[in-house]
Amino acid sequence: MITNRVGPPVRGDDFFGREAFVKLVSDKLKAGHVLLAAPRRFGKTSVMYRLMDDPQWDYRIVHADLEHLTDPASLITELAEKLAKDSKLAKFISGLRWLSQETWARFRETIEEVELFEVKIKLKEKIRESWQESGEELFKRLAAADTTVVFFLDEFPMMIGRMAQSEKHREDAKLLLHWLRALRVGPDSTGVRFLIAGSIGIGRVLNELGEIKAINDFESLKLDPFPPKIAANFLDLLAESAKIPLTSPSKRKILEVIGTPVPYFVQIIFSEVSKAYLLDGEAITPKKVETIYHSKVLGVDCKTYFDHYYGRLRDYYQPHEEKAAKRILRELAVVGAMTRDACFQFYKSEVAKAESEAFNLLMTDLENDYYVSFDGESRQYRFSCKLLRDWWLRHYGMEISN
Repeated sequence: MITNRVGPPVRGDDFFGREAFVKLVSDKLKAGHVLLAAPRRFGKTSVMYRLMDDPQWDYRIVHADLEHLTDPASLITELAEKLAKDSKLAKFISGLRWLSQETWARFRETIEEVELFEVKIKLKEKIRESWQESGEELFKRLAAADTTVVFFLDEFPMMIGRMAQSEKHREDAKLLLHWLRALRVGPDSTGVRFLIAGSIGIGRVLNELGEIKAINDFESLKLDPFPPKIAANFLDLLAESAKIPLTSPSKRKILEVIGTPVPYFVQIIFSEVSKAYLLDGEAITPKKVETIYHSKVLGVDCKTYFDHYYGRLRDYYQPHEEKAAKRILRELAVVGAMTRDACFQFYKSEVAKAESEAFNLLMTDLENDYYVSFDGESRQYRFSCKLLRDWWLRHYGMEISN
């Protein structure tokens, strides 16, 4: 039976529909490094967990979430902690010159989060000025491991982006990218693989730093929405597990109103449909589905599920880019589709001294971050997903430019 979990990563029997993609990632990691690209809530963390829980060849995974890290010393400290907690890999890094026995013991123990945080702060400060040498010693030790070690660096682009936005750590970001590349191509790293994943496009971050070549040794794999047939099967399993009677017309209506079958979006509307059925006991009809979609999914009840799409424009785009992007998306939500030239006109209305090259980069970023798609036949941009367009129109379509 499958449980509808809206938001958190899924594991075990709740993992569905990504088996072929998991195998593809696993096969690619045998030969090299992988860049896993997907917007937030598309299931990339669930894919990583599947690779951890059900390995298809002999490897050890070191998984680290880098979202809140802002400097190289923090990264080395994080990896040291994760390695110390792995019973098989710990022996290879035991006795590192910069890792005291006391710190090593604390990493190995089960201690409170606050206490662990304090231990990591002390170690980070200790290696801040020598993080490269510390990291090189760590990876040289791993070269002696009798198995392939795969580092899953979740939200790596976000970490580099935070560093790039900081005057204090901007140069560190460039140095870290060069250091990691040298590490990957070095002769002692044949048994080490990297999978970097992120919910924001790393291309825009590297372009802004002038370091786009820093990851050209990675194979990029994009996690797409479900194919229609898989989405329909997923909905069938959710209904069966929750014992919610859904007729075929109602199931078709659910998939019709959300448009692109992003698993997260399917889970959200099914959650609202099942709540409505359990609360009022009325049959779920296509008309009822449509009402739930407009009043609940697009309404204030579910607004927090989608707010990150709006907020991340502020968090990861420059102020002038944020302003132009919001204007373009607002107009797209209203009219449905626009030519490149029309988008550029709105861009120029928001950006002083607008340049076509900067505009092109912005539109590429909006594509990579799953806001828009470009139709080659009609030569027009539109929202990547119907639900996202409907939501944008509902909450921001009439917003006055600021």
